[in-house]
Amino acid sequence: MQTDWVLLWLWTCWLGLCCPTEGQKRVRPGLGQECDGTFGGRCDTNLTCLPDDVYDTNEAGSGVCRPATLAPGCIPCSEVKCPRGKRTCRTTRVTDPCGCCSDCARQRGQVCGGPHWERGYCDWGLTCALFLGQERAMPPQTGVCKVLPGRRPDALADPLCPWVWGCNVRVGNCDCYGVQTCHGYFSYHSLEDCRKSLWEFQYYIPGEDEPDKEKTCWEKSCEVEEGQCMCYWRICNSHIPLVSKEACEDQLRRGKCYNVSCPEVPLPSCPSDSFLSEPYTPPDHCCPLLPAACTCNFETCPSKPPRCPPGQYAHRLTRGNGRPGTCCRRYLCVPRQSQPGTEKRDEEED
Repeated sequence: MQTDWVLLWLWTCWLGLCCPTEGQKRVRPGLGQECDGTFGGRCDTNLTCLPDDVYDTNEAGSGVCRPATLAPGCIPCSEVKCPRGKRTCRTTRVTDPCGCCSDCARQRGQVCGGPHWERGYCDWGLTCALFLGQERAMPPQTGVCKVLPGRRPDALADPLCPWVWGCNVRVGNCDCYGVQTCHGYFSYHSLEDCRKSLWEFQYYIPGEDEPDKEKTCWEKSCEVEEGQCMCYWRICNSHIPLVSKEACEDQLRRGKCYNVSCPEVPLPSCPSDSFLSEPYTPPDHCCPLLPAACTCNFETCPSKPPRCPPGQYAHRLTRGNGRPGTCCRRYLCVPRQSQPGTEKRDEEED
């Protein structure tokens, strides 16, 4: 029996759950020292954990602490005032490429970018692109989230985002590494957190931590008091609606904007190759700062020229410049040699 307790204690220490003494507490690595996912990739102040070779994306398992550098268009986070974002998101949360503020990921047709990305960043598979043209938007430019032709953002890595280190569970083991991403990619910040979770899952006994159904039910609800949202715990009551923090803040905002009359802006009629973006209203504002606008829907553009009947070829009518009405290349099947020189030129440019 005593042997079993010794083995259990050794197993616990191997998982990193033994309480360290003051002299054993781990210190964040300094300049030039090795860092990796076992400690969440955290370096000392003003340092960041980068792979040994930042150009080799396959070697992201360990890195070296180097001076932190600002991404293009970013300023130090100490100078940034993050907007009040929603506590809960319908999809995912993202951190801006500057690594300063976290907010709900912008969806297709929503505004993004702006000075140091203050207007948000896009969700998986979308790119913050210019409203007109085929280029991505970079601070201080304001863009719209959509799919760009020939650009499929990597679901795992984004070169605009900071390096993030952490751990995920794979095949029953903790796998720790780093990746450039603005999304919440890791389930655990460090190896210790991951091992602790595995330990709790392995030795979890169903029923031990189940809540007592006979105990009094409590719930948290919010209401507007003196111009602000106040949240309290109360006994569960199905007759009184439960108001979340987000719903209370929306109610407060609607009350603030109740007597505000926003100017009417007519909605434009978009061509078939484009769609209408959503108007942008900054936090704590009542009226949209940017109206809805037409922007190209590149998902409707053909990826290659059409197949023409025998004796004909696809002659390009328009080049496509990323502007509504002329978003895509347009082709017309015409008889060969009907326009001398154009067939060879079309083949070379396509």
